[in-house]
Amino acid sequence: MFSRFLTQSAIISVLMLYFTHYGGGLIRSTYLSNIQDALSSLLAIVMAHLADSFVGRFRTVLFSTTAYIGGLMLLWMFNPYDVTWLVVVALVLLAIGTSGEFLLQYMLFDLLDKNDKSSSRNETRSIARVGVWWKITKISAAITSNIWVAPFAFLDENSSWPKSFLICIITMTSSLIVFCMGHNLYHQRALTKRPVESFFRVLYARIQPNSNTQYPSNTSRQERSQPQHVGTNLQEDTVVVQSLLRIFPMWATFFVVALLSATGSTFFLEQYSNLNTDKFPANSYSLIQALSGVGIVFLYHLTPIRNSEKVEIGFGMICSVLSCVCAWQLEFHRLKDIKKLDDEDGHTSISFLWLVPQFCMLGFMEGLTTDGLVTFFTSRIDGPMKRYGEEYIEVLLGLGKIVNILLILILKSKLGWFKDTINNSRLDKYYVLLACICSLNFLIYCCIAKCCYGDKKEEHISDHHDSQQRA
Repeated sequence: MFSRFLTQSAIISVLMLYFTHYGGGLIRSTYLSNIQDALSSLLAIVMAHLADSFVGRFRTVLFSTTAYIGGLMLLWMFNPYDVTWLVVVALVLLAIGTSGEFLLQYMLFDLLDKNDKSSSRNETRSIARVGVWWKITKISAAITSNIWVAPFAFLDENSSWPKSFLICIITMTSSLIVFCMGHNLYHQRALTKRPVESFFRVLYARIQPNSNTQYPSNTSRQERSQPQHVGTNLQEDTVVVQSLLRIFPMWATFFVVALLSATGSTFFLEQYSNLNTDKFPANSYSLIQALSGVGIVFLYHLTPIRNSEKVEIGFGMICSVLSCVCAWQLEFHRLKDIKKLDDEDGHTSISFLWLVPQFCMLGFMEGLTTDGLVTFFTSRIDGPMKRYGEEYIEVLLGLGKIVNILLILILKSKLGWFKDTINNSRLDKYYVLLACICSLNFLIYCCIAKCCYGDKKEEHISDHHDSQQRA
């Protein structure tokens, strides 16, 4: 886990700066960075499906980590713009590598649950312990990255992109060797019945409703009982699919959150240009964002406010509006000061600390909305599908990042807000547009949360009544 988080903080979180460093324009670098993020998010559910239903978690993590190392080696050895297909292959390999991150969380849960011999052993206790170790490892890796590994790190004056890539490759290769040596220590539970395919099973049953009820008269009694078992499974799948569709309106409001998250990993980092940085590494903003996300969730659960996931998500969406406002104000004053410079690449008098508020608000938004949506998902979904809450949220994030690419294309062609460099672009107008979109999304969310979703008990009673009617 440490090597993955180290690479995530040192390389992946600032991939936008890597592409611009090697001569890519603002728009091209944004597209490449968002494509990698979107592929990683969309592949998360695929990797979880493969691990739980086909090849097992160990082999899937082994494949994911190998692809991760391969992608890092390509970007380390070659300029990303020398050959067109090279950057495409590298992005796909990196996406496969980063999409396997959640599998390590499940493997850690299995190991801790297996080795816990105390009398108070239970699933909730193991999940809590996994969460603690997960956050500690993530924060410690981010701190190590900023101090030593990342480009322009605090304690390494000779740091550079090739050196950072080499350190991450060595670290991940070493951890992969240790991981393979511990193969006999890990034993996964039995593979599931492919719960992610519930949609397709229900869809197939709707297209051919009599496919499971017609069979020859000369079949045995055991063979005739099999369709009844299939029908029971189909009924369970139908309940799960209906539960997923019922929370779709809540998911729809999360697209705007994903849109701002994609902006945070691209344009927010580009605002680092021309600021009075005082040798402050850009990766530190990712650390600030991660600490903010972890801290705000911890503080929220300590507050006497009604502990509702809907309220938690609402607070996160308010933070999205504040993040856009902070980014707009900084960009407005940054562009104003740049006009006074003789050299467009020079440094303004604006301190790098003015970037901190928008990254803090971005971390608050991601922490509150993700934690609230996962809780909302698990409270309304039963069965094996319940464990895929974070993966489904990643799919939403991936779709939101694709929407971000389309939005940039439209604004670039129709309004001309985006140019080859950030100083020639009008990100201030883009942030105002995002602030308006986030505000409207918050109002829509309030209406949906109030009108479409009541108390959990009432929804469970309604689901039970529906299942009785189907029976």
